[in-house]
Amino acid sequence: MSQDPEFFYTQAERLVSDGNFAAAELMLRQAAELGGTNRVYVAALAALLSLQEGRAEESLSLVEDQLSLTPDEPALLVAKAMAARATGKPELAEESLRQVVKADPNHAYAHHSLGKMLVEAGKAKEAETHACKAFALVPDQPDYALAAIELLEQAGKSDYAFEVASIGASFCPQDMELVQKAVEGALAREEPDRAWDALQESNEELPWVLGWKATLLDHNGDTEKADLLLDTGRERFGDDPDFLFLEAAIFVRRQLNEEALEMIEHLLVLCPTHRGALRLRADLSFGSQSTDEALADLQAMLELDGSDAAVAVELTSAFYRARRYREALDVCLAWVDRGQELPTQMTVYVVLSHAGLAEPEEALEKLPAIPTDLLMAAVTELAAYGCYNAAEQTLREKLMELLPPEELEVPEEPEEPEEFAEEAQDAQEETPVVAIEAGEEVPQQKFELPPGGSILGESPAYEEDQEEDEVWVEIDEETGEEYVWVEEDEDE
Repeated sequence: MSQDPEFFYTQAERLVSDGNFAAAELMLRQAAELGGTNRVYVAALAALLSLQEGRAEESLSLVEDQLSLTPDEPALLVAKAMAARATGKPELAEESLRQVVKADPNHAYAHHSLGKMLVEAGKAKEAETHACKAFALVPDQPDYALAAIELLEQAGKSDYAFEVASIGASFCPQDMELVQKAVEGALAREEPDRAWDALQESNEELPWVLGWKATLLDHNGDTEKADLLLDTGRERFGDDPDFLFLEAAIFVRRQLNEEALEMIEHLLVLCPTHRGALRLRADLSFGSQSTDEALADLQAMLELDGSDAAVAVELTSAFYRARRYREALDVCLAWVDRGQELPTQMTVYVVLSHAGLAEPEEALEKLPAIPTDLLMAAVTELAAYGCYNAAEQTLREKLMELLPPEELEVPEEPEEPEEFAEEAQDAQEETPVVAIEAGEEVPQQKFELPPGGSILGESPAYEEDQEEDEVWVEIDEETGEEYVWVEEDEDE
């Protein structure tokens, strides 16, 4: 019999992956006994115990005994965090993980785990820092990449999320979710070459890889080659849900909705919980004015993932616009009951739904929760989809009182020649407006990199080689009016 603790540890890992916890525990106890002062084997044993129902307290007791001997051992602290979480002590788990990253800033798993704990605690900004750090340390771990992507997207940093997906896909070319995010991000940015790059190392024997290559060919207008790949896919992967979904999406893009719907129905017979298929069918139902069917699919999606804010917002909006105010409000209340922070768009529908249900007191009580920048949207939704009862009239008057003056005034603009109108609109959307006070120095635009940004690189939106224009402010001494001047290539 081997006396090497690593032998028993390796055997335990294999047994855990097979679900044989009892045998794995025997192996780890042997490894811990032979390991001497190496606390990693004890930590692994404690972690295994915390995974088993009813043994988390035993795990926590074991690890705390060991920490009394070596209080700064990272492996033991990680095991303590796992046991604390399993015993319903999230604050203790968070504290333990903070000790780990303080003692070892390069402990990727601790950063990843701490990020998840902070998300549950509603500390998304700090969670983003640790998730990105974990990914930067170990970019070939798909879970780390996906956690960082999700938090970056929630923070509105889509460019950085795309860069993480692209880098992660290059390290993990066989991970479908990660590669798919990289491909979708590239297509959204109209960068088909980067989409192909994301699939370059992926195995075409996998059905989703073949489906995505057909998608890219179809996206580029090469329908004949796309159809050849689809024919191959049908022969080899005719009942594979991932291939069927991508094929259906291609047919939706071609506006062959009946054929696409047939594929989706077949897919949902094979896999009734396929969220992508439910999403696609909901879109088709909305397009054909089949609102009830669309709402049913959105509800099914939210039941499968109760934390999907985008689906919750869309479902709430769809119920309200169908003038089903009680159901719109129920979606919002269920979201809050799960302990989740209500998305700002849903705060609007809480207020509007109360008004639609003739509950003016409740509507006015919730009104302060609507952010200022969504007040006009609330007025618009109320006008378009309200039922014009007395409660809504009261709410409308209050909303108009709260609207900032600039949103109530419509400035008169000189008429422009028609050929310049579209160009001017594009320029207005692309150019940020910056208010400059008299005497202030004009600041340079800065781009804040996310945590780990030096590794992830600059945002694609940042053009490093772009020449800076010289900008200054001049004040007319007679009128007091300010003028902003820009000098480019010595031309005023």
